[in-house]
Amino acid sequence: MGDLKPFLALYRQHWGRLSLGILLAVLTLLGSIGLLSLSGWFIAATAVAGLVITRSAEFNYMMPAGGVRFLSVSRTVARWGERVVSHDATFRLLATLRNWFFQRLAPLGPGQLKDLRDADLLNRMVADIDALDHLYLRLITPVVAGAISILALMGLIAFFDGQLALILGGTLFALLALFPLVFYRLGLKPGEALSERLTDLRLHLGDWLEAQSELAVFGATENQRSKLHQQESALVAGQRSMAHLTGFSQALITTLNGWVLLMMVVLGWQQIGAATPPGPLLALLVFATLASFEALAPVANAFQHLGHTLTAARRLRPILEMTPDQTFGELSAPKAFETLSLKAIQYRYEGGLDPVIHGLNLTLSAGEKVAILGKTGCGKSTLLDLLTRQFSPKGGEIELNGQPVEAYSHSALSQTICHISQRVHLFNDTLADNLRLARPGASDEELISALEKVELGYLAADNGLTQWLGEGGRQLSGGERRRLGLARALLHPAPVLLLDEPTEGLDEGTESRVLAAMLAHQPNRTLLYITHRRAALEQMDRVYTMDNGCLTPTVN
Repeated sequence: MGDLKPFLALYRQHWGRLSLGILLAVLTLLGSIGLLSLSGWFIAATAVAGLVITRSAEFNYMMPAGGVRFLSVSRTVARWGERVVSHDATFRLLATLRNWFFQRLAPLGPGQLKDLRDADLLNRMVADIDALDHLYLRLITPVVAGAISILALMGLIAFFDGQLALILGGTLFALLALFPLVFYRLGLKPGEALSERLTDLRLHLGDWLEAQSELAVFGATENQRSKLHQQESALVAGQRSMAHLTGFSQALITTLNGWVLLMMVVLGWQQIGAATPPGPLLALLVFATLASFEALAPVANAFQHLGHTLTAARRLRPILEMTPDQTFGELSAPKAFETLSLKAIQYRYEGGLDPVIHGLNLTLSAGEKVAILGKTGCGKSTLLDLLTRQFSPKGGEIELNGQPVEAYSHSALSQTICHISQRVHLFNDTLADNLRLARPGASDEELISALEKVELGYLAADNGLTQWLGEGGRQLSGGERRRLGLARALLHPAPVLLLDEPTEGLDEGTESRVLAAMLAHQPNRTLLYITHRRAALEQMDRVYTMDNGCLTPTVN
């Protein structure tokens, strides 16, 4: 249960809405118990009054009837309000948790996340966080509301007989304490298995969809589809187990309700049997007991799913407790860029035997255009990761304007260095919003100009900058994605631009024109251009070839 402590602490951020939801849940339960109890008493009292003609005229029918109407309306309003407030509070909590998770995830370096796939991280951020709605909506609220409602019911019964109130209240509190233990134990393993099967199915389904071309080429589509069907069957079996447990809990609650009802009828007849007449009071006791189990049913249902919630919390906690392996200083961005230097840089991948970068030296001065050639896997992209502090060198020093890059804040480096990687991510959003990631205040004219410089002006001509990209909208090819990344680079105001294979998938003519347009747009911008193609190298001031972790000057 300790895995839930960090998430329970979030209650303080939304305690007002959650407390209001609990209050409305209590009012709903009290309205249900009061409505059924008063209705039972009213029917019995009316029948008794009708049997005695001399008393029938004296019986006040209006006040109980008004009470029934009031409780009926109050119960409906309270239930509606509880659903609205509790769900709103829960969604706000989940949004807070999702932001908190992303804030902890974003600063982590690739080395810390190397054992986690993108699909797994996405599943944790979405599915595992969604599973925590059981914690707030179906666990805390039912337990607290049930306890308060039982106390209120004891007060109602104690008004007529204190001993019966203690017996009924003690029985209900014992069941309220017993149900969580029993159903938590019964639902622990099925809940954990359900969470694991759901995660496996989502991960393998994502892999299957992403690798459709490769599976078709190697004739492995049917084999992978068969594995998916097996995982789906396992998931359905897990859901069936949870459904059986839900049915058992409902059957148990119905049985216990009957036995407790019988006990209270017998005890009530003995305690208030001497009353004249005993019918109305006994009916009130019977119907109050019958309604009291409405406070216990949600508790059993909530705790049988606690295993699934705990599994989700255990998957989230390791990431939430990670501390970034890269630390940043407090220096602000330099007013004018002068140099970016790499001095005797050494780097070896975690667990690797041979160094990827060995004794590398390179200095970029303001306005210089430098290209680095090299075959795939020679360490070109790793060099850019070191410059942007995705990794830290194992030896040597990286300096910005003569100061170690570790001394600058994260925002200072982001303002100084713009890095366009090989993977350009598109968000399911408008074309304009995807571009304004680079400069939030950019005007529509600036966005269109950037698109035209990378030969994507036709994107804005279709439905304008408001057209939707990604899922449910326009899909971009690999070359279009890379050029969209270059458009972002044009909009970004950083004085240093790092490009990692930015024109892969483009023909040489388009590559030369796009790079020429970028260089002409900001001629004083410093550029480090990583590529394995020789197009547009004539526009570079210096060209190096990377091999065995070292740089060798190359003639243009």
